[in-house]
Amino acid sequence: MQTLKYGIKCFSMKAYLGIDWGGTFFKAGVIDERAKLLKKEVVYSPYLKEKESFFKKIKELLQRFSSYSLKGIGVGAPGVVNIPKGFIYYLPNISGWEKYPLKESLQRLTGLPVYVDNDANLFALAELRLGVAKGKARVIFLTLGTGLGGAVAFEGKILKGDTSSGELGHIPITLDGKKCSCGARGCIETFVGATYLIERYRRLKKKKKEIQVREIFKKALQGEREALVVWKEFSQSLGRFLGGMANLFNPQMIVLGGGVAGAFTLFKPLLWEVITHQAMWPHLKQLKIVRGKLKDAGIIGAGILVKENLKQRREG
Repeated sequence: MQTLKYGIKCFSMKAYLGIDWGGTFFKAGVIDERAKLLKKEVVYSPYLKEKESFFKKIKELLQRFSSYSLKGIGVGAPGVVNIPKGFIYYLPNISGWEKYPLKESLQRLTGLPVYVDNDANLFALAELRLGVAKGKARVIFLTLGTGLGGAVAFEGKILKGDTSSGELGHIPITLDGKKCSCGARGCIETFVGATYLIERYRRLKKKKKEIQVREIFKKALQGEREALVVWKEFSQSLGRFLGGMANLFNPQMIVLGGGVAGAFTLFKPLLWEVITHQAMWPHLKQLKIVRGKLKDAGIIGAGILVKENLKQRREG
């Protein structure tokens, strides 16, 4: 039995470490060859804002998962990255990581192959391979969390450039508007991200009390007026946006994930109504809007990213 850096013991079963790094939560887990999640850990993201804390957590994870034969690390970063280089240009909702060589730094720290992509792309990858979008050719994926992440699959492959591409959350839907975390104004994210929903609810209630999106969801189910207004405005904004995306990509399916999608049963009826009014009717013939199937799609997608890249490298 051979021992790697940080005491990672090599047993016969191959495994991959997947990291889903969001603006609110940092989730990490180990998947096997069949992309089954074996073990996971969740940390509040602001605790890892500083690089020193982030890399300390990576070391802790390697120790904690040392009983697995880890072959590589995949990271879904919540922002714009250079995919081939694993280089972060910037993360709109996490400051301090501008122009940072994450892949290079992690490989030097761990001695393992590292692959970095946008977090929404990896949510999409998992749902395409194993989830609700399996077998579909044209799909729009949205991660509704702190902000709004997006990815597009066309002919069964995720559209990418050298940069992570698919930054659907930063498409403007108004000529002016609230300043977005990306630096621009009027982005769809500023109308549907969790940060906006919470701010809007607090303004309506005229209170500064801390609240989470799931609580606003519960209050809407109970019939509270202010909560219902928040979800109505959310559905209208997202519906207009997705109607436009339907006209552009003619998707067979729209898949929603992330914490805000937990309120799917509440906002789906109005969301679909707005989409049907906004999109050209031929684009609606096949279209379905669904919630993602996989509970930990971000972690699983990050693990699949490593597995598929290592396979390509072996095959030349």
